[in-house]
Amino acid sequence: MSSLKALRPLVLIMTLLALGMLTGCAGGPQFETLAARVVSDKPITLPKSAALEVQLKDVSTGDVLASSRYEQLGQLPIPITLQYAAEAIDPDDLYRLSAQIRDDDRILYLNPEPVSVFGHGDAPEPDIPVTTTGAATAR
Repeated sequence: MSSLKALRPLVLIMTLLALGMLTGCAGGPQFETLAARVVSDKPITLPKSAALEVQLKDVSTGDVLASSRYEQLGQLPIPITLQYAAEAIDPDDLYRLSAQIRDDDRILYLNPEPVSVFGHGDAPEPDIPVTTTGAATAR
């Protein structure tokens, strides 16, 4: 019984250390989700092997803040989401979304103009319009 009493302070110290470590982990980055859609002005059925890549870039710094890759696409429009660190967004910087649809090493579709996000008047869930590069018919 006396050996159990001797272990109590050790158990208390170990518990406090574990709680301290968990508290430190809680201070990590807070992630937000940006939702958008990749769209086309006409119906497009994509090859089964095609993949969509979307990036969120800080134009002011050139940094890529988030990217996502989607496979087994089917038809446009395609809803997408990007996870980004909320603290990485500076209200004075410019942010743009870009998308491209690839099949093997060929870019089939891309958005010719990056889509602005996080700015005054920007859509909270923007559409990213893509156009053909002509590679789809080149085979």
